[in-house]
Amino acid sequence: MKNIFVFIVGLIIIVLETFFTNYIGAYFSVNILLIFVIFISLYIDRSYSLIITGILGLIGDLATGGIIGVTSILFLGTSYFLSSIEKSIFKDNKLIVSLLVFVVSIVYSILDVVTASIFFMPTPLLVGLLKSVIVIPISNTVVAYVLYTIFSDKLIKLRVE
Repeated sequence: MKNIFVFIVGLIIIVLETFFTNYIGAYFSVNILLIFVIFISLYIDRSYSLIITGILGLIGDLATGGIIGVTSILFLGTSYFLSSIEKSIFKDNKLIVSLLVFVVSIVYSILDVVTASIFFMPTPLLVGLLKSVIVIPISNTVVAYVLYTIFSDKLIKLRVE
């Protein structure tokens, strides 16, 4: 039951990101779905997190008009990596979770910019580098810190159940 609830929350995040975050601005971006994938990869079972993140990535690609499967593959890789190391880190610390979000956001953003440059109109190198290494990871980290502060009790309950 909790996995269905987690999936529904992911769908709601996809809808919010697809229809409302486009109005924030072109230079500021927060990938709430990536933050959600990081959180659930740390707090639910590996097999369920892989299934949920793979499906959410595919639905996210379909909803945003991206290249079908790229987000899904990136989410699966992220989920597998984090669920593999989740037992060896102290994931109840906000700073450690924020650091994980920062590092994963850098890798994800760079791969996303490279993929988008291959298949779509390439962005200037300096702008793409600035956004993928500085702006997006910092904004994701700040939002993840706030979200983790708000929802840490719910995330710990996910692990316990």
